[in-house]
Amino acid sequence: MNQNLHQAMWQRQEIGRPLLGINAGFMASQRFPLLMKHVAGKAVRPEDIRADLFLKDCDRLYETHQNLGDYPYVAAPFAGMAWLEAIMGCPIQASDTNLWAEPCISQWDQWHWQKPDRQNPWYQKLIELMQALVEHSRGRYQVAPTLMRGPSDILFALRGASNLLMDLIDEPEVVKKAAALCAEFWVEAAQAQLECIPHSEAGYIAGDAALRSWAPDKLAWLQEDAMALLSPKIFREFFLPLDRQIARQIPCVAFHLHGSALWAIDDLLGIPEIDVMELNLDDANCDVEGTLNGWKKIQARKPLVIWRMYGDDFPVWLERILRELPANGVSIHVSTRDLEEARKVNEIFQSKVNQTQSKSIV
Repeated sequence: MNQNLHQAMWQRQEIGRPLLGINAGFMASQRFPLLMKHVAGKAVRPEDIRADLFLKDCDRLYETHQNLGDYPYVAAPFAGMAWLEAIMGCPIQASDTNLWAEPCISQWDQWHWQKPDRQNPWYQKLIELMQALVEHSRGRYQVAPTLMRGPSDILFALRGASNLLMDLIDEPEVVKKAAALCAEFWVEAAQAQLECIPHSEAGYIAGDAALRSWAPDKLAWLQEDAMALLSPKIFREFFLPLDRQIARQIPCVAFHLHGSALWAIDDLLGIPEIDVMELNLDDANCDVEGTLNGWKKIQARKPLVIWRMYGDDFPVWLERILRELPANGVSIHVSTRDLEEARKVNEIFQSKVNQTQSKSIV
């Protein structure tokens, strides 16, 4: 890892090109084939998440991602798993390709209303994997907190989307109380994982798969994908204050955002404790020009991470990004289906960057 490049990205200094992150494999089954084969097609229990299989999958990913882009491989406790949702009570189901959480709150007055403690079996499994990764990797690759999503995502999983949307109108104070509990537990789970990570003079890289960012201090990723179902007014009343509280309690925070919520960019830029922002190029119903303007707005204020899937349009799209976005504080991350596509992304990126730099010299 070139620490100077990542520090320059963090400080939004001009380095002549964006940084590049590449991820080979997108679905959980592509990234963790051994563990997914073990849990596929059943209700998943904590004991089903076998550390030995998971660590073998991580070693394979580490070897696969050598010499791909600027970001080294970083491991997190089985990011295909809905950890916080499971710890708070959601049953977990697995298909052949992914895992998901089932709602567990049928009536608010029947919920336990207690924050999970570290004796929770799912909590113990999360920390077990975190500690196993640190011991097993032995500095070959960094270890980061798992994907924890955000308070709105956890709450929608617990209650179910249709029910929670009605609750936001019919029982707003109940929702606020539950959301605050989710946010409080999010912080505790993040801090518990960060405690496991050894000190690094070279800084820290956090994230899973394509979403990676360097930071000078320990870093966690936050997101609120459920805001796609919310009006700006409701998000700002119920969840934005909680994101602000979370960001204040974690050393460094990167925020993941979809193009379905471009209206939230200004709100999130207004939280000083959010250090990095990522905005997807979404395939479905994507406002291409709005997303490009969003990238420019973020890049003017904070380090920007752009994520997209690889596709045939990648070379033309990259040319436009290199032409229209300044080269300071920008990182492009691309997910691919396999190593062959990942190597193709690497080659295309180097070629387009060289062409752009040659034109600027002329």
